[in-house]
Amino acid sequence: MTITPLSEVTLLNAAKSLPAAPQIMARLHTLLLDSNAGLVEISKLLKRDVALTTRIISIANSAAYKGNGLGSIDEALQRVGFLEVFRLVGIAANASLADADLPCYGYSGETFRANNLFMALATESIARHTGLDARLAYTSGLLRGIGRLLLARIGRDSVSSGASFPAMGGHISDWEQQTFGITSPEAAALLLTHWGFPSVVVQAVGYDRSSGKPATPLANALYLADCIVRSSGCELEGEAPCAVIPAAAIEAVGISQDDVDAIHEQAGEAFRTLQGV
Repeated sequence: MTITPLSEVTLLNAAKSLPAAPQIMARLHTLLLDSNAGLVEISKLLKRDVALTTRIISIANSAAYKGNGLGSIDEALQRVGFLEVFRLVGIAANASLADADLPCYGYSGETFRANNLFMALATESIARHTGLDARLAYTSGLLRGIGRLLLARIGRDSVSSGASFPAMGGHISDWEQQTFGITSPEAAALLLTHWGFPSVVVQAVGYDRSSGKPATPLANALYLADCIVRSSGCELEGEAPCAVIPAAAIEAVGISQDDVDAIHEQAGEAFRTLQGV
């Protein structure tokens, strides 16, 4: 049976139900590139989303950030500093996005949130070893699953438990195509473009390895990060564990096995520190 692909209008209308946090991240990235911008401008941007600022304050008060009694977003930003603010906002954005389960994929919100965070930290660490922009890498890792989140919102009312991915099995891209007429990377690319993310992020998150098309350097970094995350036992439903990281994945980003081991350790340590905030 041929499934009519979800229209752009349907996808973007469904996206309106998502928290505004990722859109603020897109604006924050632009703001951080402005040499004249400071914490005052960043604070004004973040204050547009009360729920996000509340999460940021809570995270800044956590043991991971050694905060204590911070009561405002301005105090929180002063505590973490200019260089750490993007990661802090990303953690808060991830928490707001993944605060509910994704039943048609078989993911709990907690599992999905953990996978996103580990992906962000691993991709960021790879970027620091390869000369890629660490902030763009972090963003790409954090939002790799945004297409699945969007399709899950649409499927919440239209996909029965018997037609869910856990029930149907197979390759996840095939299930998405059969169920929605579009894959999650395609949905992610459309959404991130609409939200104004840099094209390099759109291309990396929207890349489908099964297409056979050449991957960008950031897409290759994202794939290696995925292998690292799965090798740590943090894979999602339908993703095979990765006992051995493929040599081709390492070669594609131009680093050594020793580098991968260091990245694995760095990302894992950061993940364990930040997972519970």
